[in-house]
Amino acid sequence: MNSADIREGFLRFFEGYDHLRLPSAPLLSPDPTLLFTAAGMVPLKQYYLGEVMPPSLRMTSDQKCIRTNDIERVGRTARHHTFFEMLGNFSIGNYFKDEAIAMAYEFSTRVLGLSPDRIWVTIYKEDLQTADIWQKVGIPRERIVPMGADDNFWTMGPVGPCGPCSELYIDRGVRHPGDENQQMGDDGDRFLEYWNLVFTQFDRQPDGSLKPLARKNIDTGLGLERMTSIMEETDTDFETDGFRPIIQTVADLSHQEYGADPRVTARMKTIADHVRACTFLMAENLLPSNEKQGYVLRRLLRRSQALGRMIGIEGAFMGKVADTVIDVMKGPFPELVAEGDRIKGDMEVEEQRFDHTLREGLVEFTKATLAVRQDGSDTMPGKTAFYLHDTMGFPVELTADLLRDAGLNLDREGFDVLLNDQRHGGSESSGVEEASRERTGYVKLRETVGSSHFVGYETLSAEAVVTGLLKDGEAASSAKVGDHVGLILSSTPFYGEKGGQVGDTGFITTPGARFEVTDTGTPVEGLIIHEGILVEGAIAAGDSARAEVDPERRKAIARAHTATHLLQAALRSMDPTVQQKGSKVMPDEFHFDFSFRGSLGAGDRKVLEEKVLRFITSNAAVRTDVMPIEEARKTGALAFFGEKYGTAVRVVTADGISKELCGGTHVTATGDIGFLHIRSIRSIGTDTKRIEASVGLGALREFWTYQESVERSAETLGCAPVPAEVTRAVEDLTGVVRERDRRIEGLIAAATDRRVRDLIAQPAIVKGQRVVVATFEGLTAEALRSAGDMAEQQLGDGVFIGMASGGDGFTVIKVFGTAGATFSARGIFKALTDKYGGKGGGSDRMCQGRIAGLPTAEELEALLG
Repeated sequence: MNSADIREGFLRFFEGYDHLRLPSAPLLSPDPTLLFTAAGMVPLKQYYLGEVMPPSLRMTSDQKCIRTNDIERVGRTARHHTFFEMLGNFSIGNYFKDEAIAMAYEFSTRVLGLSPDRIWVTIYKEDLQTADIWQKVGIPRERIVPMGADDNFWTMGPVGPCGPCSELYIDRGVRHPGDENQQMGDDGDRFLEYWNLVFTQFDRQPDGSLKPLARKNIDTGLGLERMTSIMEETDTDFETDGFRPIIQTVADLSHQEYGADPRVTARMKTIADHVRACTFLMAENLLPSNEKQGYVLRRLLRRSQALGRMIGIEGAFMGKVADTVIDVMKGPFPELVAEGDRIKGDMEVEEQRFDHTLREGLVEFTKATLAVRQDGSDTMPGKTAFYLHDTMGFPVELTADLLRDAGLNLDREGFDVLLNDQRHGGSESSGVEEASRERTGYVKLRETVGSSHFVGYETLSAEAVVTGLLKDGEAASSAKVGDHVGLILSSTPFYGEKGGQVGDTGFITTPGARFEVTDTGTPVEGLIIHEGILVEGAIAAGDSARAEVDPERRKAIARAHTATHLLQAALRSMDPTVQQKGSKVMPDEFHFDFSFRGSLGAGDRKVLEEKVLRFITSNAAVRTDVMPIEEARKTGALAFFGEKYGTAVRVVTADGISKELCGGTHVTATGDIGFLHIRSIRSIGTDTKRIEASVGLGALREFWTYQESVERSAETLGCAPVPAEVTRAVEDLTGVVRERDRRIEGLIAAATDRRVRDLIAQPAIVKGQRVVVATFEGLTAEALRSAGDMAEQQLGDGVFIGMASGGDGFTVIKVFGTAGATFSARGIFKALTDKYGGKGGGSDRMCQGRIAGLPTAEELEALLG
């Protein structure tokens, strides 16, 4: 069996047991606590937590996954990968241990044809029930190995769902010398784990106790690459049919043979793995950047590029490797073919960007390693790695990789101290745990008070019952005047902030109270919390209530939200690869983040504004349809990677203009937007732009502000209050100022020339060389450099040290003619900064920078003599 047979065989097997086959979710996880989808259950988390009803209680999938926690081990071991496929079967409160174990055993022995005598299993040491079930299906007790919680107990976080797990191993027999002595749990590949069954049956409480779940779940994961290695009987995953063509491409490009040299072979494996991962990430329109997922992508690309250079590959090459990845993987993932040209183009751009840095960095790295060896050390200091990282742009991960290859170590602790808060691994971990705890708390609150039924698409007012109150984050039974609380209603017209759209405001009234809603949130699906202050009376759970949204503010938000759809349509008419990366929709204004390679100038802004205004004036109807997500995709509706969609979705259509999956609120016709004004277009990351714009009354208010500015400027300039006259008056005034500046510069140059001549007439003599030391009043940096040039022209041989007074100590040091045999500008600059403090740089002939003080000629002679 090859990888395709295993993949399809697994999915069909579980379909035969009434499992719904799910398509792979995106690698870019919509979960705010995760960067990537790292396991098959990640996209199903909302079902396990009870936030959303699953499309089926039994599901199966082949999930694309990315993990980077062991990136430095990729290529050096037989099994570590950044990208991999996880086959899984899942039960949401349907079947449990008996059926999960029976099906895993049947698939292993009947479909895969594994010998029952070669299968071993591990269990959690306190889960004797699982041991009994394995014995029933045919695994003898001596091949059931109890393990501790670190190995065989799964948790989602410090609190929340958790449970024991059981792993299936295959005994591959004696394949290499020493295999005959291996036991289960030893290092080595004789006993290879291939499937993990997780039995989610407990809810861990804040005090650490385990409370049985009312609804028990199953989550399993079988790694396709590892299973293929078992079935094809290869030593590593990299010799399987899913990897070997990719590695062969790398080998051909390097003109070296795979397997001939261990170090080269490891690098080939790493390149193949990383480019495979990058191809899938870039198919989801991810671009390299310096933050979050984009940073991981850039790290993988640059690591591959550096390793390519080290095995003899010159020039841009990753696109050729990506071609092979696409060819190998296009069957199960046809989207790769459609995105192929763009992926390869983006890879080449990144390679070109990094090429210069890589070449210079490798030179500096080589010098640094020589220095380490000359010092008799085996560790590169953290400050050296920081210099490579901060000054040369050479990634520290790459430095660590190359040092490992050279048999040297890195003082990573010293590097991290210097890097300070540029990295946030520890705080991020604690933040994720906190988010997990908070999310679990909201899920439990929803279970207590029930879901809020949102009616805000149809009406802006509704009758409801107060089902819950939150005060200082804790559940409360009542509230009094002046209390800042969160109210939960049985049904509500208030839109809770999500999908980039801010929450509604308005009022909630009861027979004895009036509550002002200042914000509305949706912390988990189905739970809508109205934040605000009680302005009259007292309110308690169980009170009847009337909820009324501020209608003018809702209309303003709807204008802005529909405008983002029109703007995206305009952008995609200019570049079809544009994809939304984020947005914030507020009353009559928004910002919209999107992928875009290249620049967008004032002319582009006008083109975009005109396109959107044409959409607005067409007064096209805007309608919303609810349909299954697969049907929505077939209609051509835009759905974006990273967004979280349910099985039924809302499709917002502006007739003839745009069609998008969107849960926000919108106008009924584009003409309702009125007007759009783009305030700014700027870059917020590599190949990512942000447009800030206003619409409707917001755009009108900005026009008023602009008009008032024109009128004030006209009054100051003494001209008519129209833009053309103000522009003419400013140009006239600018001409006068330029002429004045030209005359002043001429006077300064003449005075400087006289000052330099006077100084040259009486230079200091240090070590037999003429030295001019002086402070110049009121000179710019450029004028001070010109003074140095004058001194060189008039002196011929000597040293010039000049400081511009009245500023921050900007200093120029020049060494010219025969004085270069005695002095260097670098040496003088270092002597001065050591004594007075400062920073700067340059060459042996010229240095410039800021120095806190300047010596007299006598002091200089003592300093340099």
